[in-house]
Amino acid sequence: MTREQFWGHIRATRRRDIEEHGERLANRLAKLPAKEILDFDSWWDAAVADAYQWNLWGAAYLINGGCSDDGFEYFRRWLILQGKDVFRAAVKNPDLLAGVVDPDEEGFETECVPGMDAWVRATGTARDDTGYEVWGAACKARRRRLPKRKGMGRQWDFDSDAAMRRRFPRLAAMYLQDADGD
Repeated sequence: MTREQFWGHIRATRRRDIEEHGERLANRLAKLPAKEILDFDSWWDAAVADAYQWNLWGAAYLINGGCSDDGFEYFRRWLILQGKDVFRAAVKNPDLLAGVVDPDEEGFETECVPGMDAWVRATGTARDDTGYEVWGAACKARRRRLPKRKGMGRQWDFDSDAAMRRRFPRLAAMYLQDADGD
């Protein structure tokens, strides 16, 4: 599976409801041969790794009102499901997410793992410790060598409103109160 095919599966299953999108994606992938599902999962993991950056974590922190390491994992999964264009733009400039998120909504994250869900369905593997070991071994055996990801960039204080405003002026305008309380 190519990277473009990976993004094509995400585009083809797009739904406004992120959980429905993840479910439709897993169902679509489950119809593929197991090796292709594992290839999809490799691209998924590469995208999750590409988005592992302090600036994007800071944006997730601002958008979600805080963001633990698990929360950032779920945010990156949500971001992938937004599609190739939104994903790539946000990785380059997280402030562009101001055109995607709505401060009146919540839940800019998802726990979905469509590759694993699809592979379990396609192979009939049990969802238990043994099944997860089988899944892990299949992934390890199928992993292609992907380019090394860049570093995370410089860490900074997510609780600094001034830093948030400097880095993300559009998001800060949506999520932070003015200094005088407006």
